[in-house]
Amino acid sequence: MSKVASIARLRDGGTTWALGALKGDDTALERLGGALMQRWQPGDRLVVLGNMLGAAGNTPRTIDLLLLLRRRLLARPGAEVEDFVFLRGPQEEIWHKVLQLQFALAPLDVLDWMLSRGLDAIIEAYGHSIAEGRIASRNGSLAIARWTSGLRERQATRPGHGDLLNALSRAALSADGRLVFAATGVDPGRPLDGQADAFWWSTQTDSALDEALGRARDGGWPAIDRVVRGTGPSKNVAQDTGRVLTVTRDTPALVALDADGAVRERIEP
Repeated sequence: MSKVASIARLRDGGTTWALGALKGDDTALERLGGALMQRWQPGDRLVVLGNMLGAAGNTPRTIDLLLLLRRRLLARPGAEVEDFVFLRGPQEEIWHKVLQLQFALAPLDVLDWMLSRGLDAIIEAYGHSIAEGRIASRNGSLAIARWTSGLRERQATRPGHGDLLNALSRAALSADGRLVFAATGVDPGRPLDGQADAFWWSTQTDSALDEALGRARDGGWPAIDRVVRGTGPSKNVAQDTGRVLTVTRDTPALVALDADGAVRERIEP
């Protein structure tokens, strides 16, 4: 895939489709992708809101299906490469970090922390050994490097996976800058270009984030009308109105947004 911007800027035009957290649910993606293929029109755009990887299904097949969906839609009349934006979420960040585990100061502690947050299912889905990773973490950086090389080799057997996961944007903005798309949210206490990892580690509920955005805007934060995020915390109460739109709730979902960020259609498998 071509090099992408850290914060992608979407083209102006038709409907913006936002695909929420899949967490490896390949079956849900099949249904949502089929629905999108039927509805896609020239000028439409797709933003995949992170957390593509996960324990809800077959992670490698999920990535295969996302790449296939992108190719099929890109072949439609009027489609451009920049109309397809893939964002980094917590699961992609964890995967990125495990591939650098040999540089961690306390590698076994770091590995166990990541395993408890879904990494175990991703490693197993790619056919590698978690037990060997824990053993390597006790035996020094060279042993860990051999183990992480094995992870990369397993990933490399799936064409396009490495290219996609190494070319994720941190967030996306609508053409007019009024809508921001992120995996889990934003930190209104920081400038938009200084969010660091807040785009994928935000834990605020819709109501708390909505309130924070209102205060921040009064204090001069960018004129963001709406934050569209892939997923929220487990106790979140989500709605389709307000400053914050959480796409995936109980199940992965796909939403169609107009130019103002209003939901035209919500599709769930």
